[in-house]
Amino acid sequence: MPSKLIAIGISHHAVPVELREKVTFSGSEIRATLSRLKDSITDEALLVSTCNRTELYVRPSHDELSADYLIDFLLEAKALPPDERAILKKEFARLSYCDAILHLFEVIAGIDSQILGDQQIFGQIKDSFRIAEEIGSTGTFMTKFAHAAFHVAKRTRSETDLTLGAGTISYAAVEFARKVFDDFSDRVALIIGAGETAELSAGYLAEKKIGKIIIANRTQENAKTLLQNLAREVTLPHTEIISLSEIPSVLGKVDIVISSTGSDDIILHKSDVEAALKERKSSIPLVLIDIAVPRDIDPEAAKLPNVFLKDIDDLSSIVDRNMQKRKDEIPKIKSIINEEFEIFLALFAKLEVGPTIAGLREKFEAIRKEELERHRTKLPPEEFARFDDMTRKMMNRLLHTPTVMLKAPRTTKDDLQSRIETVRMLFALDEQNNDK
Repeated sequence: MPSKLIAIGISHHAVPVELREKVTFSGSEIRATLSRLKDSITDEALLVSTCNRTELYVRPSHDELSADYLIDFLLEAKALPPDERAILKKEFARLSYCDAILHLFEVIAGIDSQILGDQQIFGQIKDSFRIAEEIGSTGTFMTKFAHAAFHVAKRTRSETDLTLGAGTISYAAVEFARKVFDDFSDRVALIIGAGETAELSAGYLAEKKIGKIIIANRTQENAKTLLQNLAREVTLPHTEIISLSEIPSVLGKVDIVISSTGSDDIILHKSDVEAALKERKSSIPLVLIDIAVPRDIDPEAAKLPNVFLKDIDDLSSIVDRNMQKRKDEIPKIKSIINEEFEIFLALFAKLEVGPTIAGLREKFEAIRKEELERHRTKLPPEEFARFDDMTRKMMNRLLHTPTVMLKAPRTTKDDLQSRIETVRMLFALDEQNNDK
């Protein structure tokens, strides 16, 4: 009964995106990979794959299963050429049991993310676990492991300020707009540009239930791709795609503008904003957020009445303050992680120690009864009963020490696991189970 947990993975910490993307798994690929694992080398596995990490957690079904084997398995699943496999294999981290448990807890809490306090990773791991459940690669251990991780994430959100405040420029832009407009549902946002920053901004707006999003970009095909990508992540509001030349015609109808192009020239001039203000009700403000370098929006537009203009420096200072606040929360989060780690190990220890003690007693009892039966016909009933009672007491005394040892508090993180494995190996409990 191997009782280990092996985790392998690559992440943004040490591996650039051009390598990470080679081992990114889609939902269908995760299903196929877990199915192959379940049918061959393990009954329990969880595969997490996001833009910043790909990690596989496996409960081995035999002692010979190694981290290197699992890495080769993943690389083969992506059908990568041998030279790329050799490069990538060196980049994989390898963790076992307690370190693997603590790692997933840190990941789901958001303190191992590229953006400290990332709020998306919780949902991504939940989705990964749901797929594993559907495939049938979650047994008792992986189910309790995942739910313990979910509890870490929930406690982090409810007991700390890690997820409060904007952690990215795009999120800061949307949060600034929310300070001006309490309700987004009847507001229209114009996103100028179709790059990563624009996509993030549009995604945050969609999450905040914006009424409509208009994407303005030189290449409309890129704008379509942006919306297609978003549709896989969030529920989109009404959307529209326009060219840059059409911006003046819609500007009077929008409430929020977020611009992030790579243009060397001003995209939105003060005169464009002045003309738009004449079409709007004077009581409704216009929020302009320029997160491009060089700037897309004429800074003179800030002097117009009822116009709120922020540039990337304004937002960066907000993000920097928030990130420092998040860093200050890390000790509190690590305390939560350690508490949940102890609770999880104690819970699982009961699940593992119980069967081991039962198996040990069952084996000793079988040997005791076998030896007694050999003498049943040689002894009178009263004598046999006395031997039966004596050998039972001897067995209980012999088993007292290993039983107490297994139930004793841990002295190190891997101590309990070592005890269980030692007892099962010394008394060949797994051989007994396999022989049945």
